[in-house]
Amino acid sequence: MKKIVLSILGLFIFNISFSQAVWMEEITLNEGMEKDYIKFENMYSSAHEKVQKAGEKAGWFLFKVVPTEEGTQWPPNSSKPWCDFVLFNIFSDDSQLDGDWGMGSNQKETQAFVRKANYGKMKNSEMTRLFKMANKFRKKSTSYTLRGVDSTIDIGPIKVGDRATLLGVEQLNEDYERYESEFFKTYHNRQITNGIRLAWYLNKISERSDNAYQPITHVIFERFNPNTQPSNNSEPTFTEEMMSKNGQASRKIHGGLILELVNFKQ
Repeated sequence: MKKIVLSILGLFIFNISFSQAVWMEEITLNEGMEKDYIKFENMYSSAHEKVQKAGEKAGWFLFKVVPTEEGTQWPPNSSKPWCDFVLFNIFSDDSQLDGDWGMGSNQKETQAFVRKANYGKMKNSEMTRLFKMANKFRKKSTSYTLRGVDSTIDIGPIKVGDRATLLGVEQLNEDYERYESEFFKTYHNRQITNGIRLAWYLNKISERSDNAYQPITHVIFERFNPNTQPSNNSEPTFTEEMMSKNGQASRKIHGGLILELVNFKQ
């Protein structure tokens, strides 16, 4: 069962290294389907857990997209998000990613695997109902493949309800990644030390589905400490001002999503 994948390598929330791969989907639901869609994914989460214990996968995460108030400046365009949920399936290497997850090679075998994984957790009649709805939930889904470029230090565990930010970035010149890694990363690490930020990851897109957004070349994933507020206690030096100005000129941020963790298995 080959899969189009997104490799956000080394994302803090997944506690993985740059050698791992992740399949990500951005999902838009049909109207009125959210409640049952979450039930459907929760049903599959038991199967993901079983797959991970068998060594076929490293993790599974479901995030809900949270729209911000109209006019919010950061992240850009977050008051009008382009999807409803974001799914991550994490693999230790490409061989896991290209496998069938040990859930079977056809629909009948996969459903039997899911039923067994949910034995004593969910009624068979409810599982049958959700299986029949499987093709009705999604209005649209897109996927990307990325490779990790760089990341900061990271702090703390993740739990259901925690939030993160996902940014779609277009590289405008050949110096972009160096500005991120050699200048902005230092600033982000300083924020982590001061308790403002929890993690930052830069990833490069290497593949995407045909219906995915084309202009962006990179994805930034970051987490902030919800219990602190950013502060400007010191004025930047002239060098810092110029580095920031030129660094921002090397990229264009097309939009961002606020993500809230709904469920995960790791």
